[in-house]
Amino acid sequence: MKKVYILPIILLLFSCTSNKKGEDKTVVAQDTTVVKVDPKQKLVGEWKEHWGIGMKTNVKSSDTFKIQLNTNRDIVITSTNKKKYAIDQLLFDGKELSFRKQNKFYPKGKFYVYYKLKLNDNYTWMEGPVKNSKKQSDYVQWGKVKLDEKD
Repeated sequence: MKKVYILPIILLLFSCTSNKKGEDKTVVAQDTTVVKVDPKQKLVGEWKEHWGIGMKTNVKSSDTFKIQLNTNRDIVITSTNKKKYAIDQLLFDGKELSFRKQNKFYPKGKFYVYYKLKLNDNYTWMEGPVKNSKKQSDYVQWGKVKLDEKD
């Protein structure tokens, strides 16, 4: 009976030590940590607007804006060439940015422009419809001009 139990043990030892090529067959688990990039980070940088894409427009100027993330990782948009805009109601779902821009120095009361911009796949431009508080519609494209220093 003892021989029956010894034989499987010998075979087990032999199979564990019978590496003919001398290769180590030890399998080591690799670190599979996945770091997710905050989709808001794709917006960070300087953007220039281009009005009337594919349609007539009465907008004569093109502003530039800087998009940053504050300490709470919220999106903040500021005008880089004019200080007269208040931008709020920001929403971003990873592909579409919407917000409201107010011209603070509009002489006839409060004037708002509502943006709904879809970000393209390579994150270099976004475009979409724009409506203002006078119910006028337009179409705008924002092109990325400069990446933030952190990129």
